[in-house]
Amino acid sequence: RKYFRLPWLTNLDSMLRNYFTVAMRNVLKDKFYSLINVFGLTLGIASCIFITIYIHDELSYDRFNEKADRIYRITEFIETEGSGERSSSAPFPTGPTLQEDYSNLIESQVRFFDFQSPTLLVANRDDNEKEFNEPNVLFVDSTFFRIFDYEVIKGNKETALSQPNSVLLTESAAKRYFGDQDPIGKFLRIEGRQELMVTGVMPDAPRNAHFQFDFLVSFSTLRNFFNGQYPQTWYWNPCWTYVLLKPGVNPSELSQYFPAFIQKYFPEFIRAEARMELQPLTKIHLTSDLEFELEANSSEQNIYVFTVIGLVILFIASMNFMNLSTARSAKRAKEVGLRKTLGGERPQLVFQFLLESLIIVFLAIVLAISLSMVGLSSFNALAEKSIGYDIFFNPVILLSLLAVFIVVGIGSGLYPAFVLSSFVPAKVLKDSQAKGGRGAVLRKVLVVVQFSLSIIMIISTVIAINQLDFLRKSDTGFDSEQVVYISALRTPITRTYPAFKKQLEQREDIVSMTGILDVLGSKHQGDNFRFEGMDKSKLFSVIWINHDFFKTFDLKMAAGREFDETKTTDDTLAIIVNEALVKQMGWTADNAIGKPFDYNQYHGEIVGVVEDFNFVSKHRTIEPLILQLRSNPGHFSFSLKYVAIKLNTQDIKGTLAAIEQKWKELAPGRPFDYFFLDDELDKLYKD
Repeated sequence: RKYFRLPWLTNLDSMLRNYFTVAMRNVLKDKFYSLINVFGLTLGIASCIFITIYIHDELSYDRFNEKADRIYRITEFIETEGSGERSSSAPFPTGPTLQEDYSNLIESQVRFFDFQSPTLLVANRDDNEKEFNEPNVLFVDSTFFRIFDYEVIKGNKETALSQPNSVLLTESAAKRYFGDQDPIGKFLRIEGRQELMVTGVMPDAPRNAHFQFDFLVSFSTLRNFFNGQYPQTWYWNPCWTYVLLKPGVNPSELSQYFPAFIQKYFPEFIRAEARMELQPLTKIHLTSDLEFELEANSSEQNIYVFTVIGLVILFIASMNFMNLSTARSAKRAKEVGLRKTLGGERPQLVFQFLLESLIIVFLAIVLAISLSMVGLSSFNALAEKSIGYDIFFNPVILLSLLAVFIVVGIGSGLYPAFVLSSFVPAKVLKDSQAKGGRGAVLRKVLVVVQFSLSIIMIISTVIAINQLDFLRKSDTGFDSEQVVYISALRTPITRTYPAFKKQLEQREDIVSMTGILDVLGSKHQGDNFRFEGMDKSKLFSVIWINHDFFKTFDLKMAAGREFDETKTTDDTLAIIVNEALVKQMGWTADNAIGKPFDYNQYHGEIVGVVEDFNFVSKHRTIEPLILQLRSNPGHFSFSLKYVAIKLNTQDIKGTLAAIEQKWKELAPGRPFDYFFLDDELDKLYKD
């Protein structure tokens, strides 16, 4: 074998082992210095890992769908002169009609519908104890699985949604209603009236999708709720509609037909202002800011902000490492002098110091990964994610860590290596170079830059916190403190609301209560009105309310009066508008009173002007708004989703218990679900 040995390879191996041994000896020699370096880099790299994980998850939304690049959502816009609607949903007939008219471009379509209800009552037909108000119930077309890539654990995805009164459950929902039993073939009851047979079980919906669900009900089931057929109106737009374009079809090939499509099918009074667009599936989560979204979306700006933050943190950690390395030059100077005197060459010294740098960075990366794994559950809770530990084996994360190892290890170690290896033995051994060194000036610059960046980030953080506090705490124009919302849609309260209201308002800890369509400060609806001076009606933002709305939310009138319980005509012949609408029409608050309006077949007048308030998020300017009275108990079946109750108490739990007791008396069999308005509004600004 000796004739085939390679002496140079043996020497190289010996040399590398020597370099590594010396490097480890130097790392372990000054434990305090090494600990500071490793600890600083660990925190910086761990921060970057979390930021990278967050960005990766945000960018992955809906991309698990194999056909994601061909899936588009139909959006509808009806805008004119500062009012109108920018809707993420479309009318019932839109999807099927588009596919029928443009079958050469569209491969399939699917619609989602949720009754525009915050929750739907679902019960195990055979177990009255298993009954819950469910927030994630979607009625979907049988084409759902042709478009979206979701697995079915039990059942057949090809036929699971093909028949009326069929439902698929997620694993969590199946466990909630049927325990360890096989749910296939068993029955649920929805809204206390319609029985649904379980035809499949699915894994829990992935969190990186722009819609969440626990139940998928066959769309054909809806005929039982709408007198045997789907709504045919092209004005009401409650369906989130998605189309799958055929391979090779450019979205512009379909969207060019939208103007003609609108002219052909939409009502004449909205055709001029209406337009439709195709929204790419993969763009919804980060770029969509439309109304009536299925879930709260994030922002593309977040990605840019966090990317910059991650790079700045890594830059600060790297500079800290460079500063500490060059600051130790005095201690290493004699070592360099002796090694050079004994024949050590500068490239060898550079390699030696770079190896030490790479070892420290490697240790920091290992510790950062360990720290990230330990903190992943807390991170998920903070960011409302469900990221698993497999993310650490994702190629993107691994390549990012490799890049950090190379860039930080070499980049941060390169300058100290060249500074230390440049020392002249004669001067160093005489102690004339060790005290100052060439790195002193640059080190001072790096320290200034490092602290400047740190201060900038601290200031930016404080500003961001103050901005969040401003969004959360600044005056919305209405009082949201101690306002409890109870879901009342299609409950027995629709028949017993007057008695419910009268009995509760006798309590000293309850100020007032009212019925309301949506979460005030977050959501609203739209409808067409025509005022004096307008050629035709146009779409305005609308909130349907009950009596005592103004008292419950402490709203101030700018002119006129509130709705009056003694005036039965207020339900149809009176409206209240906000100051923004008055301004847009060119009126004053006082002369707006008595102005006529047309709404469907009704001809009424404005009876009041309310001071402007943020009826949607503070991210948007206050737009024209109309308040319509809905005092008939039957309106709770559609127009009024919630009962809002204003409390005035220190004993929140006691008051809620009293409300729940009264609820159970008047709405037996319906779960008592509630939330506080200020908590719900906080969600608008969680990102």
